[in-house]
Amino acid sequence: MPFLQNLSPSLVRRHVSRRTLHVALLGICLSPLVAYADPVPETSVDTPPQVVFEVVLAEIALKRDKPQVALAAYADLALKYNDPGIFRRTMEVAALNRHPELMLETARLWVEKEPNSTDALNALAGTQILVGRYADAQPVLARYLALLPEEQRGRALLQLPQRFPPTADPQRARKLADAVTAPYLSMPEALLARAQFALRAGDDAAVLQYARQAQRLQPDSEAALLLSVQASAKQSPDAVLPLFAKFLAAYPQAATVRALYAQQLLSAGRMPEARTEVARVLAQGDVPPESLFAVAAVGVQAQAPDLSIQALDRLLKVDSIDVALIEYNLGLAYEARADLERSNEPAAADRSEAQAILHYERVQRGEYLVPARLRAANLMSRRGNLVGAQALLASTPVETAAGRTELVIGEATLLRERGDNAGALRVLTRAVAKDPGNVTLRYELGMLAERVGNPSLFERSMRDVIRRDPKYAQAYNALGFTYADKNTRLKEARVLIEKALSLAPNDPFILDSMGWLFYREKNFDAALDYLNRAAALRIDPEIIAHQVIVLQAMGKPREALQLWRAGLQRFPESAELKAAGQGLPAGPSNDTPGQ
Repeated sequence: MPFLQNLSPSLVRRHVSRRTLHVALLGICLSPLVAYADPVPETSVDTPPQVVFEVVLAEIALKRDKPQVALAAYADLALKYNDPGIFRRTMEVAALNRHPELMLETARLWVEKEPNSTDALNALAGTQILVGRYADAQPVLARYLALLPEEQRGRALLQLPQRFPPTADPQRARKLADAVTAPYLSMPEALLARAQFALRAGDDAAVLQYARQAQRLQPDSEAALLLSVQASAKQSPDAVLPLFAKFLAAYPQAATVRALYAQQLLSAGRMPEARTEVARVLAQGDVPPESLFAVAAVGVQAQAPDLSIQALDRLLKVDSIDVALIEYNLGLAYEARADLERSNEPAAADRSEAQAILHYERVQRGEYLVPARLRAANLMSRRGNLVGAQALLASTPVETAAGRTELVIGEATLLRERGDNAGALRVLTRAVAKDPGNVTLRYELGMLAERVGNPSLFERSMRDVIRRDPKYAQAYNALGFTYADKNTRLKEARVLIEKALSLAPNDPFILDSMGWLFYREKNFDAALDYLNRAAALRIDPEIIAHQVIVLQAMGKPREALQLWRAGLQRFPESAELKAAGQGLPAGPSNDTPGQ
């Protein structure tokens, strides 16, 4: 179940101040920047009327989507007037319109006019780093840090790594950081900054050294612990668990650390302990949203969806959280609970499914609307209310073609799963007639036709998809694999599958198709090679079944039996695996897993 895959701290809505935005733009990168209109810089009663007039003209140009005019106006203003507001706004407009050269010249002029301004020095250093002029940035950044009030310096040191774009040379960045942090090594923030740069540079020994020094200065530093964990995990994943345990013994209220500890325990297969740690986090009164996100995810993975529901219910009370996101994941959590209850408590499972539907229906807009409605409709259909499920999908307001396509495919899937193949074909055929250029719908129509035994419609649909979109790899693959599976037209199958591989070389299902084609051609070594590559990318019962069959053909029944047993243990309902085991010395009829 794709539970909470989209939950992360980055999805928490944050109200960023203009000052924060300014620093971020200058200190990290230009890639997400676009032209936009901001409020006019503040002016006083002493501001010359000409300045006010030129600023207003520049802002009007921005609002009318004429950034070049605005840039020229602000560049002229920056040259003429010694005004921090003008300098700052010029920097912002230049950054937002991807003009690093103008940013650099404006920042230099600003520092020339105000050599002791920390804002000006910060802007110049950030721009120099941005354009890769680290040698020029070093003295500017050093002066900036020296002039900062002592109570602000620690935060500035911690933010040093954020100034460098992801593409920055880690060794050059580390050299600059080491130089500017040298006067402040009695501060834990300087040591933590050095540890982060060492981590980027791949020097794990230095990471551990700096993190431990920082922890000696500040024993409750969660950042120091997590840096130690990152470096230690590369050497031995099991080594990080004692680090977490020791820290939490001393600081039991560290909710974020405990949530991460629970994740690590889960990864180590220690599910009961992970559940215990999640419960301890939830027992605390004041837990940050990031920690609630983490424990909600761990709860479902650790087969404790009630704990996830508790965490998500608490997140609903946080004003800055996307409610639709939480409601969608509450639906997933209740679904997970129903899955656990179904075998022993069918009445409880029924109630949990009803709760899941309720939460899905509370998602009214945004990117989770269509997935939520699809899952709600699936549950409704499974509970015997197919008409209601179809009505729910039909009433879902969507604004994009992709969303409408998902809903159509969802309705067809509901009908097919209820055994109404003719109805599913009608839904897709009608949708293709309304939107003949939609290759996704044509592909789905073809795949359904193949499942229900209509080979002519299948082939016609796939060739239509290829004609309309020559880069649609899955259509080539579907057609090629069908020929290979039927052991017919193998030369054409090879052309089709090779084309699919050229378009999507790492697609596990296309690799599986090529392996199956080699099997049909009696080239078993090549077949197994491709199938192993596919299995390394995706654990899938059909791929495993093909591996079993090829191993049998190679005269390796013992290996085939071992793989078949492992596969059936994981996918006990797989028809493909059950069929593949029929030829084994101890097949499914008399040697099922667990016996």
